[in-house]
Amino acid sequence: MNRRILLLNVVLAALVALLAWQFRTRRLQAEDRERAVLLKAAHAQTVIAPPPPAPVPPVAAAEYNETVQKMLFSKDRNPNVIVEVPPPAPPPPPPPPVPPLPLYYGQLRFGGDPEVILSPANGQGQKGYTAGESLGDFKVVSFDRDNITFDWKGQVVERKLTDLKPKETPQQLAPAAAVAAAAPPPRPTGVISIGGASSDTTASNTSASNVPSVLGTPSGGGFYNCRSDDTTPSGSIVGGYKKTAAQGLMGPTCRWEQVK
Repeated sequence: MNRRILLLNVVLAALVALLAWQFRTRRLQAEDRERAVLLKAAHAQTVIAPPPPAPVPPVAAAEYNETVQKMLFSKDRNPNVIVEVPPPAPPPPPPPPVPPLPLYYGQLRFGGDPEVILSPANGQGQKGYTAGESLGDFKVVSFDRDNITFDWKGQVVERKLTDLKPKETPQQLAPAAAVAAAAPPPRPTGVISIGGASSDTTASNTSASNVPSVLGTPSGGGFYNCRSDDTTPSGSIVGGYKKTAAQGLMGPTCRWEQVK
């Protein structure tokens, strides 16, 4: 038993001696390597300078858009402002149509302010009007020999005088036709024998036979005055002559003129 213990101790002692020898050997090798590294001459190496950094770009406001939108101290972080557009207003109603314009019968120019003879659209109440006077809702602004301008509720209405002359209606033509039918027949023309003498009455009766009996006395220039018992409406045409009646400064005027 003692011999085994003694043998074990010898083996252990040999193992410890082997380990100590290995430790010393390795330590010496490490010292040699360290000494070789430390004694080795250093070689200078070329150091390349690093490239310059890229320039910093200027600050753009758009880069902070997300930061502004998410700013906690803002009450409304929505950058899209919602604008409430009111509904469109209904279109204004169309202007009322212009009523029938007054009727035109002529003009008076006797040295004073010129007057235009007008009447309402129904043809009743002819009267002379100067610029600035009103006829119902129409106000005479200006007029000349061809045109006339009215003011109707702030709207300017301009018309030609020929468009405002009264139109001949069947009611106006009926009395004229009745007067023409009641006119005496034309006098016979030719040679008339009186006491053995003969005279040619064709030339002397030609003009008289062409003038209707409803016309009054001639006033010159192809015009005829109206008879006192003439009830033909103004604007009637009888035998190629047209009746024109108007209210002037000196009173009513009435005459017949040949239609050209």
